[in-house]
Amino acid sequence: MVAACSDFRVEHDLVLEAHGFRLEPLAQQHVSDLARMVDADLWAGMSAPLPEGEVGMMNYIEDSLALPGCLPFAVVDLVDGQVRGSTALVDHHPEARRVEIGRTFYDRAVWGRVINPASKFLLLQHAFEGLGVYRVALRADARNTRSLGAIERLGATREGLLRGYRDDRDGTRVDSVSFSILEPEWPEIRERLLNRLDPLRSIEASMPPLASVGASVTSEVVQEVADALLQHGPVPVPPRAAARRQRRARRRRR
Repeated sequence: MVAACSDFRVEHDLVLEAHGFRLEPLAQQHVSDLARMVDADLWAGMSAPLPEGEVGMMNYIEDSLALPGCLPFAVVDLVDGQVRGSTALVDHHPEARRVEIGRTFYDRAVWGRVINPASKFLLLQHAFEGLGVYRVALRADARNTRSLGAIERLGATREGLLRGYRDDRDGTRVDSVSFSILEPEWPEIRERLLNRLDPLRSIEASMPPLASVGASVTSEVVQEVADALLQHGPVPVPPRAAARRQRRARRRRR
């Protein structure tokens, strides 16, 4: 149990809610839930040091609150009230009309599900329509194909590779990939995200509870079906592709 911290600060009171999730100010009450979902593998690709245990998570949250221009949130599932992760608007420069989305991590049980596009929609909507920024930046570790794919599916523009951008846990320098969304692009991306969120939520409503589904299976099923619905509606699988999937399924069962 983490001892109460009398000077634990909440730097904002902004709550964003839609599409089955609530983004609420990151605070001490979220320490235990977030600490339970974090380990070295989940934290790979994050620029902040690994928060070990509840004390480490409390320090991470305090650091987030102390960052200039940072609005950190806990992501809460409105279906069951569970904390499913954390995300933030960071490096906000009102005079330059720019902000970045970062410090994002989710419980493995919800990887590939609607939580990421729903959270990103709320952050992007507040950035462009609330804060009035012109540019929203996003970055991901160049090795993290899951995060890179998730950002690209938002409709963000890949700007380039930031070589040797930060220190890794082992002391080596690692590359990051930079993306951005600009104000004139937001209306189209907003519409695309809304169209994507509807089928994703419909698919999830028909799936087994989170506790009985593996994260990797959830990610594959939801994303492949949602992308097909969004782009084409139900589509036939080519024979060769079907055969490859059957072979992969047989290998997984062995």
